[in-house]
Amino acid sequence: MRYLDYDPHDIVYITEIRRPLDRSILDNYIQDKDENYFASRNLSAPILVWWTPFTYDTGSYIQCGDQTRCFISNIRKYRDNKDFSAFLFYGTDFHLYDLPLPRYQHEQWALLHEESPKNNYAFSFESIMSMFNHTATFKRHSDVPLTTQWLASIDDLLDQTYVIDIKEKTSLQTIENLAPIIYIQSDCFTPSDRDLYIKELMKYIPIDSYGSCLHNKDLPENLRIPVETMEHDDILKLVGKYKFALAFENAVCTDYITEKFWRPLRVGTIPIVYGSDQFQDFLPDNHSAISILDFPTPADLARYIHELNTNDTLYDSYRQFKLTRTISNDTLLAQTMSKRTWGIHNDHIRGNFISKLECHVCQRVHKTREDPTLKYQAKFDDYGCPSPTTFDSQGVKLERSGDWYRQYEFSRCQVDVFEELLDQGNYSFTEKELYDAAAKRFSPSFRRDEFLK
Repeated sequence: MRYLDYDPHDIVYITEIRRPLDRSILDNYIQDKDENYFASRNLSAPILVWWTPFTYDTGSYIQCGDQTRCFISNIRKYRDNKDFSAFLFYGTDFHLYDLPLPRYQHEQWALLHEESPKNNYAFSFESIMSMFNHTATFKRHSDVPLTTQWLASIDDLLDQTYVIDIKEKTSLQTIENLAPIIYIQSDCFTPSDRDLYIKELMKYIPIDSYGSCLHNKDLPENLRIPVETMEHDDILKLVGKYKFALAFENAVCTDYITEKFWRPLRVGTIPIVYGSDQFQDFLPDNHSAISILDFPTPADLARYIHELNTNDTLYDSYRQFKLTRTISNDTLLAQTMSKRTWGIHNDHIRGNFISKLECHVCQRVHKTREDPTLKYQAKFDDYGCPSPTTFDSQGVKLERSGDWYRQYEFSRCQVDVFEELLDQGNYSFTEKELYDAAAKRFSPSFRRDEFLK
């Protein structure tokens, strides 16, 4: 992370920040400046500001194309500058009680939110999405689609490094006492309620669960920090030994696809998927993963897995893209990756999706300056996830039920209160005031502690 500041005539000062970041970095910087410093600076470029401190950049120029340049900062005080043009928001830190209100007509808003609705239900409501002009989310129709944010390249899917022959996979089940299915997850309270389904599935087929959720098998000690080891070579080798891997996301929403989906495909293991209802669109071919929604119950799914586990030909039919190293150019996956102009894993050539969004907004701001009649508007489907569901004791999906559904409905109440406050011209309200007003309309039996878990 960089901490820097410059303008066309200043020296650039860069300090590498290696400790966890907090607002004090920005606050300390602001304290050193006089009251009118930010409003009076002549920056000669549109100013973009991260309202939710994200990059902790105090101020620097970005060059987007040959002629397009913007100044970008995490200092909110730049809003008073005559060149201020747009706010950028990181979705997880977007709070209805802390927004730049009232919003002025010339201000554009951009949303970056690659995370699932577990992090913030506000974007599941159309009135909130309508506040944005530009988006970068996991949805394929977003301005900067991040659906493939966990896939480095098509070559990763075709790579043979971790592929194990089907007969060896079968022998490993005996030699190393491996179950047919692997599950690695340590986030156990999720809107998808995945563990309810998996617990029922475990009654009908063995599953080796290495994470803290439904734990029954230990990872090597060097692999027990989930975020740091999810792409570790030893994790990939371990997953590659199994015939099947559970790829259950923490929330259900179209196009929400993470490393859980890509990892088994990378290593030649068949993913069993629950998450995006249209994940098939991003498969290497039309027969390389299994959806739990194709089976009425976990017992039915288990019967099919048992069949595949004992039929080598049928099993390898799911790995044809891998065994032949072929992905058709007409797949949405291939088309999406060919159009993607950003990289992952600190790609120093193409950059990342954060800089891509910043440049996208910068270029659009320049266009609206040239043509004030030009308007950009985000769509509900740029995020717009459905309400959470759960499972009954037999693993059958249930609508409008469960703890996470109640939290979703409480978020709806907060959004309703927020809209009413804006309609009344009330732009100054606290978190507690918003919360208490939503609580009154949520339900007569509402208990505050239920939503503080």
